Amino acid sequence: MAGDIQASLLPTVFPNIQGWQFAMTLEPAGETSGDFFDIIPLADGKIGIVVADVMDKGVGPAMYMAISRTLIRTYAIELDSQPDTVFFATNERILTDTTSSLFVTAFYGVLNPQTGELTYCNAGHNPPYLLRSEAAADTEALIRNAIPIGIVEDTTWGNDTIMIEPGDALVLYTDGIPDATNNNGELFGEETLVQVAKAGLGRSAGDLQANILDAVHHFVGDAPQHDDITLMILVRDK
Repeated sequence: MAGDIQASLLPTVFPNIQGWQFAMTLEPAGETSGDFFDIIPLADGKIGIVVADVMDKGVGPAMYMAISRTLIRTYAIELDSQPDTVFFATNERILTDTTSSLFVTAFYGVLNPQTGELTYCNAGHNPPYLLRSEAAADTEALIRNAIPIGIVEDTTWGNDTIMIEPGDALVLYTDGIPDATNNNGELFGEETLVQVAKAGLGRSAGDLQANILDAVHHFVGDAPQHDDITLMILVRDK
């Protein structure tokens, strides 16, 4: 039942924006998940993009996921502001209303589809990778510029801005991908993730997503899945 409720919180209709492709998936390791993603329609045709991961597993983190997702979405729409402001408001509310020791790593970006500008705050989350079509060797990591949500009150948040050019792809994920482990105890790793993503650059968002997931599943083989896997792909058409 908890898993069904969680699934109902995830978006099922993705943006249909001319010149852009989106692909998203979440593969829980159990019946419930601490991962979540969201696509939030904002004013002036902008889009909010969220990928996040609650630390720990089980029903408690699943409930924390639901609270975090709701607060981020609510403040993103109501404040219609920069990502750092949304995370500040979310952090203050979580610490005011809960006594849990849990916390959430999260990436929230505001995309202007007309220009390709993405303003983001990375609150302790795995760095998304921007793959540049004009320089295949050039991959930009959208590194952390804030601490996770739910740890300290009155903390300082930061924003950074990048431009997604025609032909570029943005790969967002949770640690279930780089931390995927095979029967030999080896990790899939972020370096392999980038290599697989680069090899699929120029394909559709759906194909790029499928390539990455196929590579992860092939690497893991019949070893058990220990963590939730979330993957979001954005591609700007040439």
